[in-house]
Amino acid sequence: MLKDSPVNIKEIYNDYALFKREQNRINRYKGNEDWYHASGAGSCSRKLYYESVEKAEPTNPIERKSHRILRLGTILHDDFEEAFKLYNNKVYNSLVYNTSNNTSINTGSKKEIKNKEKIQFHMEDEVKLEDLNVRGFYDLVAIKNDSAVYLYDLKSSASYSWKMKFGRNKANNELSIHYELQLGTYGLAVKEKFGSLDGMFLLFYNKDNSQMKQVEVPISFVSRAYLFWKNINDEHKMGVPMFRQGVSPVQSWQCRYCQFLDHCNPPNIKELKK
Repeated sequence: MLKDSPVNIKEIYNDYALFKREQNRINRYKGNEDWYHASGAGSCSRKLYYESVEKAEPTNPIERKSHRILRLGTILHDDFEEAFKLYNNKVYNSLVYNTSNNTSINTGSKKEIKNKEKIQFHMEDEVKLEDLNVRGFYDLVAIKNDSAVYLYDLKSSASYSWKMKFGRNKANNELSIHYELQLGTYGLAVKEKFGSLDGMFLLFYNKDNSQMKQVEVPISFVSRAYLFWKNINDEHKMGVPMFRQGVSPVQSWQCRYCQFLDHCNPPNIKELKK
């Protein structure tokens, strides 16, 4: 509890953050339990098996404080979505309507943007890869001048992970390509839906100081994502995957935080639970 507080504010917000997360899970995933989640690209094969094939109940839930951290990421995504909706309205409709009091705000005439580059945004759309049994929601697709298609994925970050990604002594990111494979998975679906894919980008937002950095991801990750999910499908047809470092798990430290730790029962489970 917050020091000297007569009311347990922290737990009230913890409950709210957990409620919103569960609400989002029901809205997005209930009734679609047979699909792999696109966000799981690059994850441990055993974890994906317990989650989407066996549909096991999580036995190692994340800490309550983590729901507050995840909530910040959701709020940030929602804010960006509103920003792109505003842009679309400004460019294509000239007026943005304030639904709180039914008044309209003039955001500029179409003449002002007639000679500028035309960009249309698509946000938070569901995608399905039927042949791979993968389903997910991309963050943002930008279509420039009715032709070039660009895919973006927003990642919120705290200062430590930001430093590991962009700092002077940044870590070797070749060991972890989870974000890139996730983006490549969305890229597969976006290319199928829009007919082309001209670029993919990870957009990082530092929650501590609002810095933003953009990292271009090679289009080759689209084919790498396809191979990842094909291998997952093939492996899971044979049952629970074997323990293989680099695949199951991808990195050993991840086991400690896995919600299916007790189902998996890795060789070092006693050490992980200390």
